[in-house]
Amino acid sequence: MHQLVLDTSLRDVAARVGLGHEALRKYVNGTTERPHQRSLRAMGQLYNERQALQAKERATVPTAGQLKLLLPRGMEEATAAVREVFDAIRGTRKAGAYADDMERFLLRRLEEEYASEEGWAPARKRSRK
Repeated sequence: MHQLVLDTSLRDVAARVGLGHEALRKYVNGTTERPHQRSLRAMGQLYNERQALQAKERATVPTAGQLKLLLPRGMEEATAAVREVFDAIRGTRKAGAYADDMERFLLRRLEEEYASEEGWAPARKRSRK
C-alpha cells in the first residue's frame, strides 16, 4: 500500500479503495490498527490488480540477458570469452572441481539467452557520407 501511495497519490488510492484520504493516511502511517473488513478487501483487490498489471508488463518487455550485456556480442565471441576465462581458472592451482560444471551452466544459460531473444541489440545507425 505504501508503494502504491508513493507511485500515485493519497487521494487517488483512497478513491479507488473507498476510504477518505485522511483515513488512508492514518492507515499508511500506522496510526489506525485495522480498517474495516470492506476496506481491507478493496485494498487487497487493488494490490492484486496492480501486481497482475506489473507481471503483464514484465512479460511483454523484452530485455537483454545479463550475460549478453556482459560478454562480447555474438554467440561465438561470447562462448569463446567464457571458455577463455575458465581455461585461465583451470590453469591455477585453486581451480575447484566445480569449474567444469559452472562453465557448462554459463554456456547453457548463454545459449538460452540468445535463443529466447533473437535480435536483442538496437539497430546501429548508418552514417551518411
